Amino acid sequence: MRMTKVFTFLLFLLMITHVACDGNNESGQEIKKEEEQEQEQEPEKEPEKGVDVSFAEYTLEGTSCQWVNLHSEDDPGGHYNLLVINSDEELQKYIIGTDYPPVDFSKHTLLLASSRTNYGIAEIVNSLQELSVSKYKWAIEINLSDATMIENWVRAILVDKLSKESEVQLYINTIRN
Repeated sequence: MRMTKVFTFLLFLLMITHVACDGNNESGQEIKKEEEQEQEQEPEKEPEKGVDVSFAEYTLEGTSCQWVNLHSEDDPGGHYNLLVINSDEELQKYIIGTDYPPVDFSKHTLLLASSRTNYGIAEIVNSLQELSVSKYKWAIEINLSDATMIENWVRAILVDKLSKESEVQLYINTIRN
């Protein structure tokens, strides 16, 4: 009789232990599911698709000019910077030198993006799309090289004159070869 009580007691403990273990496993699975849901709720958003817009590259190559003041003192680099320039007075704030290519700001807007990388740059590819009447997406793909070095980059494009209400979204995609 005593053996039966001990056996029953051990069986009872085994059942409790089994239920407790399953409970822990289930809560672990619930936590994992919650983490997966959080990850699913915050995926990198695919940029909206729109209509391709023509643009012209704007460069200071072949001049004695240089880009300056592209980052505020609070952000000396490392973050992406986008400037929408609509006048020669604005442009002069970002260029040292006077022999830069002229821009007809009555017909064009100059979009300027800049940042820095910790790798060399093999190639930079631009695309511009109109998402709606006053909303644009400028996508810049930066193909990095294996060189480990800090490299600043600037891209400037001329587009048809944008209205003051226009919004330009900048998307940067870096690819390390």
